[in-house]
Amino acid sequence: MRKYFLVAAAALMLVGCSKEQSEFKSSDLKNDALPQGTVVGTVKYDAGAYKDASGVIFNEHFVPAAGQQVKIEVGNADYVAGSAGNQTYLADIDQDGKFSYSLPLGLAATNVTVSVIPFYAEKKVVVAGQLITIPDALYNNNVGPTVKSMTNKDIKTYDFLTVTSDATVQEQMSQKVTVTGKVLLQNWYKDPDDATNYVIDTKVVDKKWNLTCEVTVYDNLGNPEQTYTKTGIQTNSEGVYSFTVNLPDNWLDMTVMPDLKVSTKPELDNDFTGRYKEGTDWKTQTCQVLYPSVDDTYFLSADNEIIPAKMGDLVIMPELQEKEGIRGIGNTALDAPKSYNSGALNPQWAY
Repeated sequence: MRKYFLVAAAALMLVGCSKEQSEFKSSDLKNDALPQGTVVGTVKYDAGAYKDASGVIFNEHFVPAAGQQVKIEVGNADYVAGSAGNQTYLADIDQDGKFSYSLPLGLAATNVTVSVIPFYAEKKVVVAGQLITIPDALYNNNVGPTVKSMTNKDIKTYDFLTVTSDATVQEQMSQKVTVTGKVLLQNWYKDPDDATNYVIDTKVVDKKWNLTCEVTVYDNLGNPEQTYTKTGIQTNSEGVYSFTVNLPDNWLDMTVMPDLKVSTKPELDNDFTGRYKEGTDWKTQTCQVLYPSVDDTYFLSADNEIIPAKMGDLVIMPELQEKEGIRGIGNTALDAPKSYNSGALNPQWAY
């Protein structure tokens, strides 16, 4: 039986919203007197080859990006002069590939940036006259960002009709190496009684994380020559992963050894439990966070022929999504293992 291996040239990185320590406050956006604008549009992606009723194979098939999201960004300076950072909103794409989102604008013309959040979807390719399915292709080409200026009651259209993926299929290579590691979640919060004090805890959480692994092969000059991507990797409930990746048959003879990069997939969590201190009392709250993509790279050597590649821990720091009333973010345990006193770790959570 012929086996196939996935190839993708691009890496995925998703950036959450930033919030500036300035005169700008999120509550400013609740002002009913602010102008309003609406962004609308359609998102389609190339699901790859398909065969029509008469048996003819076509190489492109653009379909609605149902269930995905677009990211809408407005600079804080458009709301309050001199402020830095952005306000970020997420809009869902419906079954027809359409999205619509109304948002507050600044008092003057406002630059609104829209982009499609990279996503994974099934893609079909042709190999030896047959349709082969890539179950988890990365789509992150031709997704923006697109910037348009908006004023009161404007409705602006942002269409992304040709979102594509670089994923292709190659025959699987025979040399193998086992990759192991662990995913941890960094929970932390700001002490409201001390503006410079943070409490941090990095620990395993009862959650399975989805991962990808990229194997990059270099030429004799050390330039990246090809990247092979393995998808469908998942940790156990304790954050531990172990899987096998394939390497070129001649990898031990290469001038520059291949490297491995393991990445988590970004995920939104609407039920994240944050913890904050009010006086001497600890209180909890539920908020929405983004678990962004994080990665770690391992550089192979000849020893890996018998020794598994042990990656470092992948530490995810959840990014708070824009939401009023969040006082802090952190783990739900009552113990605080250590304090951090060298300033703000992330300005978006500086309250």
